[in-house]
Amino acid sequence: MNNYTTANPVNSVPTILFQTESVTDSSNNSFQTMELVRKDQALVQLTDPSGPLPTNPTELIHGKHTRLSADKNTLLADIDGYPLLSKKRSSKGNLILVEILPLVSIADDKMRASITLYPPVRGCPELSSELLFEILTDNGVRFGLSPEYLNAMLTHCREENALLKDKTVSRGLLPLNGKDSFLRFAIEVGPLPGKLLGNGKIDFRERKMFVGVAQGQTIATRIPATKGTPGLNVSGDEFPQVPGKDIPVTVSDDAEYDEKSGLIRALHCGVLSMVGENSIKVCAKHTISGNIDYSTGNIESHGAVEIDGTILPGFKVNIHGDLLLGGNARSATINCQGNLVIKGGIIGKRCKVTVKGEADFKFMEQGRLRVNGNVIIRKQAYYARIMADGEIHCEASSQIISGVLMSGKSLDLGNVGSPNSPAALLAAGVAPGRYLRYLSMRAKLREMEQERLLFLQRFGLKKKIPLRKSLEESICTLHQDMAKLNLVPETSANAEDTGEEYLSGVTITIKGTIFCGTELQIGNVTKILEQDFTSVCFSLDKYKNAIIESNLREK
Repeated sequence: MNNYTTANPVNSVPTILFQTESVTDSSNNSFQTMELVRKDQALVQLTDPSGPLPTNPTELIHGKHTRLSADKNTLLADIDGYPLLSKKRSSKGNLILVEILPLVSIADDKMRASITLYPPVRGCPELSSELLFEILTDNGVRFGLSPEYLNAMLTHCREENALLKDKTVSRGLLPLNGKDSFLRFAIEVGPLPGKLLGNGKIDFRERKMFVGVAQGQTIATRIPATKGTPGLNVSGDEFPQVPGKDIPVTVSDDAEYDEKSGLIRALHCGVLSMVGENSIKVCAKHTISGNIDYSTGNIESHGAVEIDGTILPGFKVNIHGDLLLGGNARSATINCQGNLVIKGGIIGKRCKVTVKGEADFKFMEQGRLRVNGNVIIRKQAYYARIMADGEIHCEASSQIISGVLMSGKSLDLGNVGSPNSPAALLAAGVAPGRYLRYLSMRAKLREMEQERLLFLQRFGLKKKIPLRKSLEESICTLHQDMAKLNLVPETSANAEDTGEEYLSGVTITIKGTIFCGTELQIGNVTKILEQDFTSVCFSLDKYKNAIIESNLREK
């Protein structure tokens, strides 16, 4: 079966109303060229014979971009283009099929228009650049046309007998998206460790701490977002751009922000503290030479603090600005509202550290770290739980043994695991707050399942008690809630949106070796490695909904 429509077979004679010719191009290739036909032009006509009736009836078949007249005796063109004629003989008679190869083609997204040109047939009117321009306009191509380029194509086609197929004559103009607002700093704030450099490597320079500012000094100027420019398709229709985001600026302590001028100034002398890229503090700096112990007691400061020594077990440090610790944090509690730099490490099961900005340290052995920004690990992390809303970066020679590393964005690590240590969990594209909620739900589920087990041991399966039914329903509901919980940041916690767009740029990169048994998680998808890998990058395949690996050396 085909989709062609035919005329009623009659004892008629077909008259071909367009011309063809055999030509040879400059490369000595021969082909058939056709006369260009216009829309609604007659292509084939069936007429009654003036002489004897033909022995075989003729059946007229209209193909793509053609149609039959009302009396079904004339074949008409539906578009401007080149007619392709084919004749077949069958037991029932002669078949004539005509299709039109379009002169003009427009992409589905209307961002590209192309033409196909056959060399002119001798004796037929030649296509001029003015007429071609008119035809293109009539077909909806009204942007990006060049009469000079069209004329050059026609000349080449005519003089070289060249067949030009699907040659682009117009392209749409992509929209220019707006730029997000940002802060242009008037002072040198130093490098931000963990930033991606132009060569694809990570910047691991030390953060510049305690940048001094004078009273009234301009710190930065907020550059507003731009709207961008809309795009144009080949039909001249506009389509919208994505405007830049107007990211809010927050200041605190001795910093002021003039929203009208966009200027951020220091109200008093102090040191600068940046939490993220759009939150600025100016506060006093305090220096503590030595350890945090019974001689100092717990530390509470509304400024920035530099501690030369170590924070001893059981002591608490609560800092409103940046904190630079020269020694270690040993089974201590740290709450830092700025950025944290530890020259030593974080040690001990009971060590709990929370940081609003970014955290940069040499090593971590056990303990818990919760960071709103990025994390830099310079040497190692053993049996530690590190959760960050930003990225986690390690130097290439670093070592991660067991524990949990969880990032709202990507992980960039050195070596992970060993042949004899418990497996680590590496999670990227996971909202730490939601994961903690998941752990809480899982712990509650275990308690309820243990309660059900004790209930069954006491009363058995046969005894129907309302408490048992209520317990079973609660367990079932909790299972359903855990299954629906979406861990991907910037999506609804219970939405069906899997965060495909967010996760498209999220990776777990291993510059050294990662050992068999390590558990990986990207978004809501998990995978346990069944072999060792070296120099590998893990990402999420959105089509398979699975974690896949690729070799870094091939990138």
